Amino acid sequence: VSSGVGHHGVGASPGDKKSKSKSTRGKKKSIFETYMSKEDVSEGLKRGTLIQGVLRINPKKFHEAFIPSPDGDRDIFIDGVIARNRALNGDLVVVKLLPEEQW
Repeated sequence: VSSGVGHHGVGASPGDKKSKSKSTRGKKKSIFETYMSKEDVSEGLKRGTLIQGVLRINPKKFHEAFIPSPDGDRDIFIDGVIARNRALNGDLVVVKLLPEEQW
């Protein structure tokens, strides 16, 4: 994407409307949450408010992903690409469970 934006931006004047809309459009594309800091992750894992596991994405339904629960009893379901926050199959991830009433 950045190479495409750079290519289209060549020869555009600073006051060009396209330049302004591209900068605004780029900000709107940030649909994912920012990553947590290493300190927050470490603290959350110690407290037990975060769970770490290897992500498995359903190859037939890519919007469905899972990590094993800490007790090994069942999997934790992650619903949707946005909830995965850019993680790919096989990535070591940290998740925070939703409140139980949203399960």
